[in-house]
Amino acid sequence: MTLYQKLKASGNPQAVAQITISLLESHSVKETAKILGVTPRWVYKLRERFRLSNGDISACIKKRGPKFRMPNRTPEHIENLVVTLAKETNLGSKRLALFIKNTFNIQLSPFTIRNIRRRYGIHCRKHKTLTGSRRFATDFSAFEPLQLWQIDAKHIADQSALPPEAYASIFKNKLPPFQFTAIDIKTRLRFIAYADSLDFKNGLTFMLLVAAWLRAFGVKHQLFFQTDNGAEFGGSAGSRKRKLIQKLIFDHWNVSLLNIPERNKETNCFVERSHRTDDEEFYALNLKKVTSRTSFLKMAQNWILYFNYRRPHFGKNMNGMTPVEALKFYRCFYHPAIGSMPVVVLDQLSNYTSLLFDISSLPWDNLPRNKKLLNETMAHYIISRHSSLYISLSVLFCYNIVKKSPSQRLEGRGCKITRSR
Repeated sequence: MTLYQKLKASGNPQAVAQITISLLESHSVKETAKILGVTPRWVYKLRERFRLSNGDISACIKKRGPKFRMPNRTPEHIENLVVTLAKETNLGSKRLALFIKNTFNIQLSPFTIRNIRRRYGIHCRKHKTLTGSRRFATDFSAFEPLQLWQIDAKHIADQSALPPEAYASIFKNKLPPFQFTAIDIKTRLRFIAYADSLDFKNGLTFMLLVAAWLRAFGVKHQLFFQTDNGAEFGGSAGSRKRKLIQKLIFDHWNVSLLNIPERNKETNCFVERSHRTDDEEFYALNLKKVTSRTSFLKMAQNWILYFNYRRPHFGKNMNGMTPVEALKFYRCFYHPAIGSMPVVVLDQLSNYTSLLFDISSLPWDNLPRNKKLLNETMAHYIISRHSSLYISLSVLFCYNIVKKSPSQRLEGRGCKITRSR
């Protein structure tokens, strides 16, 4: 590396001119050029600039680029708008172009926004993986919309993902520390719920809640719930608990439970990626505004409505559509309120799950091979006895939600959505 390159890399734009002028006081032009590692012609030009500027060092090094603004360049006021919005919203080029079009009715190419961001040195604040782990490609054509759901639990109090004030607000307001998430891989429709404890009863309640909500809205095809091997979802695929809930509970709902390979959370990439979106676009911005559990649940309800009805998605096969718009794109004409499942605290609902299915009497632990399951018949009886009651309660609950228009119901809960045409 030459002396000139080192001076350029120092970050001081006047360092090159200062050293060059000082060397010319005791050396010739050719000697100065040899010391700096540049051509004599450049030294002559720099000495001439110094003479014409009456000894002004700052006038010797001129800024690179055209002298006059290009005629087809984006107007300056629009550039300033893009720069301001890019810093405030932290959106990528595609989403920012769609946001500017819908908000200000200004048509800009995502590539134009990309160039403006590069010109001003604005980058999205993202958490990038450093593990180089393998990525899994999903065959979207193999599943219908609202058929394959990835379900996972998230610990909200993540100090590495949240700013200090948002992290402290979780403990100050005694917020539920765990989030349960279900996302459809094809349309990105998403449901969430919260819990105070990460136990099996809450995990089972959340899966039953998602299944009951979908069945109440007329989703009749077979469902697949893909989870990790955590104890909150019954453990690994070969565990006794997982087999029992599949046979005694979910077979009656036409729901198949799937497990991802151990220590391969990348297989649940859709739900894991949605958790990062939660951190960057919801928790990091809104947790510091929370004053109580009630206000937190209202914010979470507004967030999931925004995610399902208004937030554009640019993942595979989405092309800027919202999840509800994606349902219409695939010709799935369900009720518009299908994406507005209430955000609840699962600890308050899990007691009712215990009453309906009497899960405390099921033989979860491993038993000797020669010992017969004494209460398996009773479990079947409980399922057949209460399944109709559970469906009736779910339908009644959903009917109370959808009997009004979605906007009326949600505005009554302090939420606002815009119904897609």
